Amino acid sequence: MASTYGNIGNVQNEKAEYDKAQEYYQKVLVINLKQLGPEHPDVTSTYNNIGALHDKKGEYDKALEHYQKALAIDLKQLGPEHPYVAGSYYNMAYVYEAKKDLAKAKEYWEKAYAIRLKKLGPNHPNTKRVKGQLDALKE
Repeated sequence: MASTYGNIGNVQNEKAEYDKAQEYYQKVLVINLKQLGPEHPDVTSTYNNIGALHDKKGEYDKALEHYQKALAIDLKQLGPEHPYVAGSYYNMAYVYEAKKDLAKAKEYWEKAYAIRLKKLGPNHPNTKRVKGQLDALKE
């Protein structure tokens, strides 16, 4: 049931029906927390979805709150050099950029870049994407 709710939430999110999407993501979160526990990777995914939703709505502090929850789980379950951790740093950097805190954005993009460079290599699209963000800050 949680995956169905998640899919509906994703569709609502794509349609920019953010309040409806949030309702479905909250249902997923409640189910996953109850069935899987608070440190399961599916919970991390839901926190990231909710964070992205708040980011799109311009609710940056709420976005960061959910990205930080996802990051904490990923760090504990996967370790500090896992690509999912880099993904959380990358998401947080975008929020800081939107908040016009370019120093924080750079900090998180640098963390994401270091992990992706080490784990994925310099030619991976995700590594190049972060490198592009860092290069754009220098301009």
